[in-house]
Amino acid sequence: MGFPEFVVVIAAIMALNPLAMDMMLPALPSIASAFHIADANRPQLVLSIFLLGFGIGQFVIGPLSDRFGRRPVLLGGMTVYFIASALAIAAPSFETLLLARALQGLGTSATRVIATSIVRDCYAGRRMASVMSLAMMVFIAVPVVAPSFGQAVLLVTQWRGIFIVLMLYGAITLVWSALRMPETLPLSERRSLEIGEVLSAFRQTVTNRQTLGYALAAGGVLGSLFAYVFISQQGSPRSTTSGIISRWPSPALPSAPPSPAFSTRNSSDASGCA
Repeated sequence: MGFPEFVVVIAAIMALNPLAMDMMLPALPSIASAFHIADANRPQLVLSIFLLGFGIGQFVIGPLSDRFGRRPVLLGGMTVYFIASALAIAAPSFETLLLARALQGLGTSATRVIATSIVRDCYAGRRMASVMSLAMMVFIAVPVVAPSFGQAVLLVTQWRGIFIVLMLYGAITLVWSALRMPETLPLSERRSLEIGEVLSAFRQTVTNRQTLGYALAAGGVLGSLFAYVFISQQGSPRSTTSGIISRWPSPALPSAPPSPAFSTRNSSDASGCA
């Protein structure tokens, strides 16, 4: 895999999360109407449940990828994402849709954490910064255009069509990664899943002042953005199923950052990378 293809694959993998999050914003009124939800604020669970699955998943994905390697955990997470998208398409109830969204969030936690780990496995220094900068250009642009993509889909089909688009995109990235993305974590650098060792890695992360400072700063900024998005979806108590909210803003929303890096290996070149 050449350098340009490597950057494109990493960017495509990272884009799964913001696409799954932001494409849903224009569809919330339609979802509320389809499931006859009288509470105007309840459709927001489609967003918050996704974020819950995404956040919790990162605490599991990191250690798993350090133990079993990047490739199998990444492909497993993307498979969960694909299945969850199919479940959302066929969801007969709002509760089933929420389950699908939680699984989608869990699946995208693998893409977000492992994409960064793969870059660290393969490159160091300026080269690593170059890859991440190019990938983040796409990652940041996706939340800006994703709500418009979602609205465009709604112009030609119902809200389930958004999940069809997400499923197809997930399938393309899954096949592409399976065919082209090599394993980047050597067997000699795999870590155990023993509780003591995992907790030691967490402790090393949270006791590093620089890491903790960046994590708190990023969390504060993104927390404000998430608060704005959820507040902007608040409906009037007098809202009805036929008119949930008169206006549903669709602000650009970047993906939540991964939890502090759980991969504790130092950045270094690894064989089999681009």
